[in-house]
Amino acid sequence: MNNTDELLNKNSFFDIDLPRDEAAERSVLGAMLYDIENIPIVAEVLKEDDFFEPIHKTLFKILLEYYFENANLNTIDRVLLKDFIEKKKITDITEDFLEALVLEAVTDIEILQSVIKIIKEKAIQRAIINLGIKIIRETKQTQDSSILIETIQSELINIASDNVNVGYFELKDILEDVISIIEKFAHKKELVTGVPTGFIDLDKLTTGFHESDLVIIAARPGMGKSSFMLSMMQNMAKKDIAVGIFSLEMSKEQLIMRLLSSASKIDMQRLRTGMVTDEEIKLLNATKEELSKLRIYIDDSPAITISDLRIKARKLVREKGVKIIAIDYLQLIRSIRAKGNRQEEVAEVSRNLKALAKELKIPVIALAQLSRQTEHRSDKRPQLSDLRESGQIEQDADLIIFLHRPEYYKKNPLPEEKGIVEVIIAKQRQGPTGIVRLAFISDFASFYQLSEKAASLYSKYEEEENPPKRYKPKEDKNTVEDVIIVLTIFWLTDKFIISDRSIPFLNLRFSLILSNTTTVSVIE
Repeated sequence: MNNTDELLNKNSFFDIDLPRDEAAERSVLGAMLYDIENIPIVAEVLKEDDFFEPIHKTLFKILLEYYFENANLNTIDRVLLKDFIEKKKITDITEDFLEALVLEAVTDIEILQSVIKIIKEKAIQRAIINLGIKIIRETKQTQDSSILIETIQSELINIASDNVNVGYFELKDILEDVISIIEKFAHKKELVTGVPTGFIDLDKLTTGFHESDLVIIAARPGMGKSSFMLSMMQNMAKKDIAVGIFSLEMSKEQLIMRLLSSASKIDMQRLRTGMVTDEEIKLLNATKEELSKLRIYIDDSPAITISDLRIKARKLVREKGVKIIAIDYLQLIRSIRAKGNRQEEVAEVSRNLKALAKELKIPVIALAQLSRQTEHRSDKRPQLSDLRESGQIEQDADLIIFLHRPEYYKKNPLPEEKGIVEVIIAKQRQGPTGIVRLAFISDFASFYQLSEKAASLYSKYEEEENPPKRYKPKEDKNTVEDVIIVLTIFWLTDKFIISDRSIPFLNLRFSLILSNTTTVSVIE
């Protein structure tokens, strides 16, 4: 007896004739008995609970066990099957019952697949009815409707996912799809084939963030995870890409405060305290108008569950055309059910985020905290083993990025370490690992590119007889020297020009032409 039957028997109020098709179940089981090759065909779609009749459930389970324990057989041996059933002490399944099923067997493969779909559809209908009954009964008993809503959402997701059956694909069909993707990239004539981060050197290594990818950005507190994420999302939005942000740690007002500081180049502390001049108020209003054009959607619901997040993400993609989602941060997402084991809960959330990226076909960025193990090393540089509370994160992620600020751990940092953040690509499923260095201006909570020698990366390259060579990262010897000089100029300008309020500085740019013709731009 299935769960729905039990619910109905407990309460006579629910007088429902449950959807089922006994003839379809008998014909499918008969097909499994008729030809052993039909067993994997049926098992690929149906499971034990998809059958309504208890005896049909039992026989289906027995046939699967028999099939896997006798993989060398090409046919169903009735004698072996009889002994197999008797060993399990099952008396309901007789020889006459099996013979009758064989006579009702579907022998045509196409018809068999159609009948399988009928059984699956009836099972889904019963599951929906079961859920409806559960909602009615438990709504009267529950004291916390939010828990019931979470359970309902979770079970709906399970019912929906159970209905998805993706079989195998023939190699030639997959090859056609992949060649089409490559041709599409070739016609774009851009090295960035995914969603660009706005940081050229980073995009060289990753070619952007790609659909179905789970991207983990992890660091210890104080490294600038949220600022880095926000800088990237702002860069993407400037390219007319709709982005979604789920902020579990900061409120939407705090996020917008950071955006305003970054875009207006006004110290965030002064914005928080209201210590701004009339000129800066005008600048903030002008900045507001510019930011209002960006398609950035923010949800700051605290303590959100993974099921809630998946539902909200689907809505953003469907209604707003969002192409990438960022979550701040992973360990704050609650699992659907409390498991009592934090590692298992984080693993469940990680698996769900990866499933969400694949389902929506968009990149999903999740910020994550690192354990204190990093601070026990002499160089404080993070490693994959530092991912906090779950090795499942490392397994699920397609791209893992660590942020490391050497100056943060030193009383007297070296000049070349000041204002520098190492963006460490520790894992990339489809590309190389490496380190990219960015400038971090903490006053504005903003990240900036150190060198713009590859500024044409986002524009179409000119037609040439020879196609562009594959990018091979190499160290820029002038990068550290450049940023020291530029940051010095920025500091001097901030002290003398900006404080004089003589010029607007929304798009203030500092460029230094070195003797080797290297151009360095810090502020975009």
